[in-house]
Amino acid sequence: MKFETNKKILIAGHRGNPSVLPENTLESFKSAIECGVDMLETDIHLTKDNVLILMHDDDVKRTTDGEGLIREKTYEEIKTLNAGTAKQPMSVPTLREFLEYSAGIPDLLLNLEIKVYLESEGTERVAYTVNETVRMCEELGLGKQIMLNCFDAYVLEYIYLTYGKKYFLHGFYPYSIMKNVKLDPSLYLDYACYWANGQEAKKRCEELRALKIEPCTGSDTSEDSFFEAVSYGCTLFTQNNAKSIVEWRNSIE
Repeated sequence: MKFETNKKILIAGHRGNPSVLPENTLESFKSAIECGVDMLETDIHLTKDNVLILMHDDDVKRTTDGEGLIREKTYEEIKTLNAGTAKQPMSVPTLREFLEYSAGIPDLLLNLEIKVYLESEGTERVAYTVNETVRMCEELGLGKQIMLNCFDAYVLEYIYLTYGKKYFLHGFYPYSIMKNVKLDPSLYLDYACYWANGQEAKKRCEELRALKIEPCTGSDTSEDSFFEAVSYGCTLFTQNNAKSIVEWRNSIE
Protein backbone atom coordinates (compact mmCIF):
# COMPACT_ATOMS: atom_id res chain seq x y z
CA MET A 1 0.00 0.00 0.00
CA LYS A 2 1.34 3.47 -0.85
CA PHE A 3 0.15 7.05 -0.71
CA GLU A 4 -2.02 8.10 -3.63
CA THR A 5 -0.21 11.08 -5.10
CA ASN A 6 0.78 12.39 -8.51
CA LYS A 7 4.41 12.45 -7.35
CA LYS A 8 6.46 9.35 -8.17
CA ILE A 9 9.08 10.41 -5.64
CA LEU A 10 8.11 11.88 -2.28
CA ILE A 11 10.31 14.26 -0.32
CA ALA A 12 9.96 14.59 3.44
CA GLY A 13 11.51 17.27 5.61
CA HIS A 14 13.43 15.37 8.31
CA ARG A 15 12.38 17.00 11.58
CA GLY A 16 11.51 20.01 9.43
CA ASN A 17 14.41 21.72 7.67
CA PRO A 18 17.28 21.37 10.17
CA SER A 19 19.93 22.54 7.72
CA VAL A 20 18.38 26.00 8.12
CA LEU A 21 16.48 26.10 11.43
CA PRO A 22 16.53 24.05 14.66
CA GLU A 23 14.95 20.63 14.27
CA ASN A 24 11.41 19.80 15.35
CA THR A 25 10.34 23.43 15.77
CA LEU A 26 7.34 24.94 14.04
CA GLU A 27 9.69 27.42 12.36
CA SER A 28 11.70 24.53 10.90
CA PHE A 29 8.57 22.78 9.62
CA LYS A 30 7.37 25.99 7.98
CA SER A 31 10.76 26.38 6.29
CA ALA A 32 10.51 22.85 4.86
CA ILE A 33 7.03 23.61 3.47
CA GLU A 34 8.38 26.76 1.83
CA CYS A 35 10.97 24.56 0.09
CA GLY A 36 8.20 22.44 -1.42
CA VAL A 37 8.35 19.16 0.51
CA ASP A 38 5.46 16.70 0.19
CA MET A 39 5.74 15.38 3.73
CA LEU A 40 6.93 16.41 7.18
CA GLU A 41 8.68 13.91 9.44
CA THR A 42 8.72 14.41 13.19
CA ASP A 43 9.23 12.57 16.49
CA ILE A 44 6.67 12.11 19.26
CA HIS A 45 7.45 11.82 22.99
CA LEU A 46 5.17 11.72 26.02
CA THR A 47 5.69 13.94 29.06
CA LYS A 48 5.26 12.83 32.66
CA ASP A 49 1.74 14.28 32.65
CA ASN A 50 0.71 12.72 29.32
CA VAL A 51 1.21 15.56 26.85
CA LEU A 52 2.53 14.60 23.42
CA ILE A 53 5.44 16.81 22.36
CA LEU A 54 7.88 16.84 19.45
CA MET A 55 11.53 16.01 20.09
CA HIS A 56 13.89 13.39 18.70
CA ASP A 57 15.93 12.41 21.77
CA ASP A 58 14.44 11.09 24.99
CA ASP A 59 16.55 13.68 26.83
CA VAL A 60 16.08 17.41 26.21
CA LYS A 61 19.79 18.24 26.55
CA ARG A 62 20.95 18.16 22.91
CA THR A 63 18.20 20.31 21.40
CA THR A 64 17.22 22.69 24.23
CA ASP A 65 18.79 24.73 27.00
CA GLY A 66 17.66 22.20 29.61
CA GLU A 67 18.51 18.65 30.57
CA GLY A 68 16.73 15.52 31.75
CA LEU A 69 14.39 12.87 30.38
CA ILE A 70 11.15 13.98 28.76
CA ARG A 71 9.19 11.25 30.51
CA GLU A 72 10.28 12.70 33.87
CA LYS A 73 9.22 16.27 33.03
CA THR A 74 5.78 17.87 33.04
CA TYR A 75 4.56 19.86 30.06
CA GLU A 76 4.85 23.04 32.14
CA GLU A 77 8.56 22.28 32.53
CA ILE A 78 8.93 21.54 28.81
CA LYS A 79 7.25 24.86 27.96
CA THR A 80 10.02 26.79 29.67
CA LEU A 81 12.74 25.31 27.42
CA ASN A 82 14.32 27.08 24.45
CA ALA A 83 14.54 24.78 21.43
CA GLY A 84 15.95 27.55 19.25
CA THR A 85 19.00 29.76 19.73
CA ALA A 86 19.88 32.56 22.09
CA LYS A 87 19.15 35.11 19.34
CA GLN A 88 16.04 33.32 18.06
CA PRO A 89 14.25 31.49 20.89
CA MET A 90 11.76 28.80 19.91
CA SER A 91 9.41 26.64 21.92
CA VAL A 92 9.07 22.86 21.92
CA PRO A 93 5.86 22.19 19.96
CA THR A 94 3.10 19.91 21.12
CA LEU A 95 1.82 17.32 18.68
CA ARG A 96 -1.52 19.14 18.59
CA GLU A 97 0.12 22.43 17.56
CA PHE A 98 1.98 20.62 14.79
CA LEU A 99 -1.14 18.81 13.55
CA GLU A 100 -3.24 21.98 13.60
CA TYR A 101 -0.60 23.69 11.47
CA SER A 102 -0.37 20.71 9.12
CA ALA A 103 -4.15 20.48 8.71
CA GLY A 104 -4.09 23.90 7.07
CA ILE A 105 -1.83 22.75 4.23
CA PRO A 106 -3.69 20.87 1.46
CA ASP A 107 -2.41 17.36 0.65
CA LEU A 108 0.48 17.52 3.11
CA LEU A 109 1.60 14.05 4.23
CA LEU A 110 2.96 13.32 7.70
CA ASN A 111 5.50 10.76 8.90
CA LEU A 112 4.95 10.51 12.65
CA GLU A 113 7.69 8.61 14.43
CA ILE A 114 6.69 7.25 17.81
CA LYS A 115 9.60 7.57 20.23
CA VAL A 116 7.88 5.95 23.21
CA TYR A 117 9.37 2.45 23.40
CA LEU A 118 8.23 -0.68 25.21
CA GLU A 119 11.38 -1.35 27.23
CA SER A 120 11.85 2.19 28.54
CA GLU A 121 8.23 3.29 29.05
CA GLY A 122 5.98 0.21 29.16
CA THR A 123 2.81 -0.98 27.48
CA GLU A 124 0.42 1.63 28.90
CA ARG A 125 2.44 4.63 27.74
CA VAL A 126 2.97 3.06 24.31
CA ALA A 127 -0.76 2.47 23.93
CA TYR A 128 -1.64 5.97 25.14
CA THR A 129 0.84 7.60 22.76
CA VAL A 130 -0.38 5.65 19.75
CA ASN A 131 -4.08 6.00 20.48
CA GLU A 132 -3.89 9.71 21.33
CA THR A 133 -1.84 10.38 18.18
CA VAL A 134 -4.43 8.58 16.06
CA ARG A 135 -7.32 10.31 17.84
CA MET A 136 -5.92 13.79 17.20
CA CYS A 137 -5.14 13.01 13.56
CA GLU A 138 -8.67 11.77 12.96
CA GLU A 139 -10.17 14.74 14.80
CA LEU A 140 -8.31 17.10 12.45
CA GLY A 141 -9.14 15.14 9.29
CA LEU A 142 -5.59 13.88 8.75
CA GLY A 143 -6.21 10.14 9.01
CA LYS A 144 -5.53 9.44 5.33
CA GLN A 145 -2.42 11.62 5.28
CA ILE A 146 -0.40 10.03 8.07
CA MET A 147 2.23 7.33 8.29
CA LEU A 148 3.18 5.93 11.70
CA ASN A 149 6.81 5.04 12.19
CA CYS A 150 8.94 3.39 14.88
CA PHE A 151 12.24 1.60 15.51
CA ASP A 152 10.42 -0.56 18.08
CA ALA A 153 8.46 -3.27 16.26
CA TYR A 154 6.34 -3.76 19.38
CA VAL A 155 4.83 -0.33 18.68
CA LEU A 156 4.22 -1.10 15.01
CA GLU A 157 2.70 -4.47 15.86
CA TYR A 158 0.44 -2.80 18.44
CA ILE A 159 -0.80 -0.40 15.75
CA TYR A 160 -1.33 -3.25 13.27
CA LEU A 161 -3.17 -5.46 15.77
CA THR A 162 -5.30 -2.55 17.01
CA TYR A 163 -6.10 -0.74 13.74
CA GLY A 164 -5.34 -3.31 11.04
CA LYS A 165 -4.17 -1.72 7.79
CA LYS A 166 -6.04 1.54 8.33
CA TYR A 167 -2.83 3.58 8.57
CA PHE A 168 0.41 3.46 6.61
CA LEU A 169 3.23 1.94 8.64
CA HIS A 170 6.93 2.70 8.29
CA GLY A 171 9.78 0.56 9.59
CA PHE A 172 13.41 -0.19 8.82
CA TYR A 173 15.29 -2.68 6.67
CA PRO A 174 16.91 -5.06 7.25
CA TYR A 175 14.41 -5.83 9.99
CA SER A 176 17.25 -6.37 12.45
CA ILE A 177 17.49 -2.56 12.73
CA MET A 178 14.22 -2.74 14.67
CA LYS A 179 13.85 -4.31 18.12
CA ASN A 180 11.12 -6.57 19.55
CA VAL A 181 10.20 -8.07 16.18
CA LYS A 182 7.64 -10.82 16.78
CA LEU A 183 5.45 -10.80 13.66
CA ASP A 184 6.74 -10.87 10.09
CA PRO A 185 7.09 -7.12 9.31
CA SER A 186 6.05 -7.72 5.70
CA LEU A 187 2.54 -8.31 7.07
CA TYR A 188 2.15 -4.67 8.06
CA LEU A 189 4.92 -2.47 6.64
CA ASP A 190 4.10 -0.16 3.74
CA TYR A 191 7.40 1.77 3.72
CA ALA A 192 10.84 0.83 5.05
CA CYS A 193 14.00 2.90 5.31
CA TYR A 194 17.37 1.44 4.40
CA TRP A 195 20.83 2.99 4.59
CA ALA A 196 23.18 1.88 1.84
CA ASN A 197 24.80 2.93 -1.42
CA GLY A 198 25.86 1.20 -4.61
CA GLN A 199 25.04 -2.47 -5.12
CA GLU A 200 23.95 -2.89 -1.51
CA ALA A 201 21.31 -0.16 -2.00
CA LYS A 202 20.17 -1.82 -5.22
CA LYS A 203 19.85 -5.17 -3.45
CA ARG A 204 17.82 -3.71 -0.60
CA CYS A 205 15.48 -1.87 -2.95
CA GLU A 206 14.93 -5.06 -4.95
CA GLU A 207 14.23 -7.04 -1.78
CA LEU A 208 11.77 -4.49 -0.47
CA ARG A 209 9.99 -4.27 -3.83
CA ALA A 210 9.66 -8.06 -3.84
CA LEU A 211 7.99 -7.79 -0.43
CA LYS A 212 5.68 -5.05 -1.79
CA ILE A 213 7.20 -2.51 0.62
CA GLU A 214 8.13 0.95 -0.68
CA PRO A 215 11.89 1.62 -0.28
CA CYS A 216 12.94 4.89 1.33
CA THR A 217 16.16 6.44 2.57
CA GLY A 218 17.75 9.57 4.11
CA SER A 219 18.73 11.79 5.81
CA ASP A 220 21.92 13.29 4.37
CA THR A 221 21.65 11.91 0.85
CA SER A 222 24.16 13.31 -1.63
CA GLU A 223 23.10 14.32 -5.13
CA ASP A 224 24.79 11.29 -6.73
CA SER A 225 23.25 8.94 -4.16
CA PHE A 226 19.82 10.47 -4.73
CA PHE A 227 19.78 9.78 -8.47
CA GLU A 228 21.30 6.35 -7.88
CA ALA A 229 18.57 5.46 -5.37
CA VAL A 230 15.86 6.72 -7.73
CA SER A 231 17.22 4.40 -10.43
CA TYR A 232 16.89 1.49 -7.99
CA GLY A 233 13.25 2.29 -7.23
CA CYS A 234 13.48 4.30 -4.01
CA THR A 235 10.30 6.40 -3.70
CA LEU A 236 10.66 8.36 -0.44
CA PHE A 237 13.57 10.50 0.75
CA THR A 238 13.55 11.99 4.24
CA GLN A 239 16.11 14.75 4.14
CA ASN A 240 17.78 17.37 6.35
CA ASN A 241 18.38 19.77 3.45
CA ALA A 242 14.91 20.19 2.01
CA LYS A 243 15.74 22.78 -0.64
CA SER A 244 18.42 20.75 -2.44
CA ILE A 245 16.58 17.46 -2.61
CA VAL A 246 13.32 19.05 -3.77
CA GLU A 247 15.28 20.67 -6.61
CA TRP A 248 16.82 17.31 -7.55
CA ARG A 249 13.40 15.64 -7.56
CA ASN A 250 11.80 18.42 -9.58
CA SER A 251 14.53 18.13 -12.20
CA ILE A 252 13.31 14.65 -13.15
CA GLU A 253 9.54 15.01 -12.68
